[in-house]
Amino acid sequence: MNRIKLTIIGALTISLTILSGCSKEYLDINDNPNQVTGTTPDLVMPAALASTGAYLTTNFYFLNLWMGYWNWSGNYSISTSDKNYQFTNSFNNGVWNNAYTNLKNYDYMDTQGAALGQLQLQAMGKIMKALHFHILVDTYGNVPYTDALKGLNGILPKYDNGQAIYDDLFVQINTALDLFDQADKQADQGLTVVNPGTNDIMFQGEIALWRKFANTLKLRMLLRQSEKADRASFIQTQLATIKASGYGFLGAGESANVNPGYLNSQNKQNPIYGAFYQVNGSATQTNNQYKANGYAVNFYKTTNDTRLQGFYRPVPGTTTSYNGTLFGTTDVLVNSQVSDIGPGILKGVNQDTPILSSHESLFMQAEAAQRGWITGAAKDYYQSAITESFINVGRTAAEATTYYSQAGLNNVNFDASTNKIEAIITQKWASENSLAPFEAWTDYRRLGLPSGVPISLDPSTTIRQIPVRLLYPQTEYSNNAANVSTQGTISQFTSKVFWTK
Repeated sequence: MNRIKLTIIGALTISLTILSGCSKEYLDINDNPNQVTGTTPDLVMPAALASTGAYLTTNFYFLNLWMGYWNWSGNYSISTSDKNYQFTNSFNNGVWNNAYTNLKNYDYMDTQGAALGQLQLQAMGKIMKALHFHILVDTYGNVPYTDALKGLNGILPKYDNGQAIYDDLFVQINTALDLFDQADKQADQGLTVVNPGTNDIMFQGEIALWRKFANTLKLRMLLRQSEKADRASFIQTQLATIKASGYGFLGAGESANVNPGYLNSQNKQNPIYGAFYQVNGSATQTNNQYKANGYAVNFYKTTNDTRLQGFYRPVPGTTTSYNGTLFGTTDVLVNSQVSDIGPGILKGVNQDTPILSSHESLFMQAEAAQRGWITGAAKDYYQSAITESFINVGRTAAEATTYYSQAGLNNVNFDASTNKIEAIITQKWASENSLAPFEAWTDYRRLGLPSGVPISLDPSTTIRQIPVRLLYPQTEYSNNAANVSTQGTISQFTSKVFWTK
């Protein structure tokens, strides 16, 4: 992997940055889509994928607080607006800005792949654009789409309807799958097909996994709409297309992870590990600031879940004691009394970064099977998902079997669970600690599950509701006022994304 990174840097001879906040790092390229870079889509690809990984793991820390995974440390004085959900248009603007910046990289892959006849690269660019745009819709509702990514030709993009964007994303992903098929036909005819190979730091150019990834993204977007009766026909049509493709979904051992060759060097570590530990191994401010949340700690304890030891570390000075506090509590404990984020999350400087985990894919298949959308036993998918989660956080398959086989334990043992969808979503939430809080927040907005996730305990929390969306960034009101104003007055509590329950 190190050879790949050095080759990219030598070929481009430019400074590379990764999209992690505002810091300048080593893997972002092509910031200006109107600038002639002289590079090819396969060289843009590793930078873009690494940026997506960093985006998903470091832009959503606040959701770990909201969803009961983390809490603030008692060693810090935290702004009231960070504890009572009453944030402003300046709150976490990186979610918007970093997405659109990296979308330009994927758009470059798409358009230049088309121009050069590199069908596989073009398809990969389309799939990754769909990923980022669906997350933008899930976060903000209506967003710039058809006018976005046009550079100087679209500096004031209009806003598109979120549902219409979703509909077109299915078209784009289906087009990508058709492009893979066209590339296969070219190969059969003896024509040269450009495959990114090891520059694809997610699947190493394995098209079968890209096809599964595309179908898994479509399943995710369909499940988002599960509670909308008016979308039933659309859902069934898309499910038929997925079934007819024969490609299936990501399964056990098939996580969509990225790794550009992370190093124990400044700004070159795995993004979440580097956020918590410095190169010399000492704790960062982020490490000192975020600690275990009592809600998750108690869940793992009461269900005899050994993932507790992966998600958190024992209280300092102990080997088996785990402790946390609830979000917004005024009785926040100092660092010496609470658990740190654990070794199953912070494994090392060179750990992979997940974009879509094998366990998330299997939990989605479990839900789809329980709804009658796909074939297969929901229980089998459910147990396989739990097993993958245990493995992915550094535990064992045997521990997983012991866990889900506990007799009579609701929302753990599938047969004993009184509401199968609730059991699936509860265990999905239990698996997403620290690395996929966005998916937990999405399921909570969609289904209200897990039902026990506590609202902030801060006394200033007058609206006792986890927000359903983020606010458009202040830059939109400053620079694109005419278009953002068409969206009306936005509230984080009432301005719902189209699929929200």
